[in-house]
Amino acid sequence: MKSRFRNALQGRDAHIGSLRFAVGGLVGICLFMSVGWYNASQDITVHNPPDLRAGSTRAWWDVPTPNVYDFAVRMFSQINRWPTNGAEDYENNLHTYKWYITPACRETLKEDYALKRNKGELSGRERALFEIPGRGYEDWRVIPHSKDSWTVNADLQLKEYVKGTEVKTSLARWPLRIVRYDVDVNKNPWGLAIDCFTGPAREINVTPPPTGAK
Repeated sequence: MKSRFRNALQGRDAHIGSLRFAVGGLVGICLFMSVGWYNASQDITVHNPPDLRAGSTRAWWDVPTPNVYDFAVRMFSQINRWPTNGAEDYENNLHTYKWYITPACRETLKEDYALKRNKGELSGRERALFEIPGRGYEDWRVIPHSKDSWTVNADLQLKEYVKGTEVKTSLARWPLRIVRYDVDVNKNPWGLAIDCFTGPAREINVTPPPTGAK
């Protein structure tokens, strides 16, 4: 009788030990998962196409080409906006919008700034760069190279003024290289950056609409 009672107690103690081991393992797994969740990114950028009337199904990391185009034109125009004095505005823009430009491209633009400054093409100049009316987004304007890089062929008009007098105007197609750039969502919510150009800008001709055309 004593032997059976002793065996029952030993079995109970062994079962309790097994349960304690299992509980300890579960606690360890929960702690490991908690650390992983804490270290994971707190935000995730999802790019939605501009027109959602027909709905959209896509991978969360996929960037619709209209969004790439919009980013390229908007940010490149801002970088090239000199409201008062190009000698100061150009340099300030390279700092203000540094989160939207890759480091390599920023160095290229700094060299362009120094070249223009030395040639006297900045001081007192105002500049505006904007999309040519009627030359907005079309599918062919955005060429995907991978899920992380694109070329945007943007037709832009450039105007420069000195003391209110127009000194330069041009119509050109700019082949802008855009890359995924998930560096700091607080500084750059687009998750994209300008990586300069895939080739030189090319002048284009824009035929005015016929008289009376709407």
